[in-house]
Amino acid sequence: MKASSLFFPVFLTLFLMITGCKNETTNTTYSTDGVQIAFESLGKGNPAIVFIHGWTNPRTIWDDQMKHFSSKYQSVAVDLAGSGESGNNRTIWTMQAFSNDVTAVVNKLKLNDVVLVGFSMGAAVAIETANQIPDKVKGVIIVDNIQNPEMKIPPQMVPVLDSIMFDLLDDMTNEKLVKMGFYKNNQEAIYARVMNLYPASSSRIGWMESFHENIKWMNNDCVNALKNLQVSLHAINSDIHPTEIEIIRKYVPGFQAKIIKDVGHLVFWEKPEEFQKLVEESIVEFNN
Repeated sequence: MKASSLFFPVFLTLFLMITGCKNETTNTTYSTDGVQIAFESLGKGNPAIVFIHGWTNPRTIWDDQMKHFSSKYQSVAVDLAGSGESGNNRTIWTMQAFSNDVTAVVNKLKLNDVVLVGFSMGAAVAIETANQIPDKVKGVIIVDNIQNPEMKIPPQMVPVLDSIMFDLLDDMTNEKLVKMGFYKNNQEAIYARVMNLYPASSSRIGWMESFHENIKWMNNDCVNALKNLQVSLHAINSDIHPTEIEIIRKYVPGFQAKIIKDVGHLVFWEKPEEFQKLVEESIVEFNN
């Protein structure tokens, strides 16, 4: 028997085994509106840390943190609808709809002791999720967002912001990202990482709608969402914009802010070790 005649069935068997295993281990669930939500879960240990990305990001923005924290905790990263490997067949792109995505993952994994970590737009999603399932959430860590919940964005500014943000997506350069405050340090390496988040195949379905809904949430829903919060709230913010601690404590009396200096918006990429230490501190404080 020729070697080639043996090779093909062996290759076919291996191929089916590999692709079959891949399908079996794909982590997906469905949000309340039927959108398929992709997620990754690594490690074991309580509390589980659920990482929520920002506007247009995929869950891979959290790769460093997933690797670090999964040695001690169950670590989960979610692709919100319209991002990463999740579906985009959604008609309502509110922060509440995104919180349903996270809740679906929490329920799929049967998690009952959760710390939510939400970056940028993900901060709003984390707060809405905590208000949806307060019995399962130990605490919320918002990352570089909601520095002043009483600040409102005037309607006439929305088209200007649209133009700025979508110009950035259309022509993303290191100079624009630095000028807009996304990062300060290790610019070449971080720029390369940012570009890897946005493959040419990205559909952008829902991106404009979710951008507008995030602004609406900040203007209309943020204060009430904070008032309704039944769990501990911490922030890990950069020092680019002042965090108005006393204003936030009007709505969440136990609020704590931890500031990382000399970084931009991507605080967990620029100073990951300091960021991870502060997350660990918050987890310990949530348990006390």
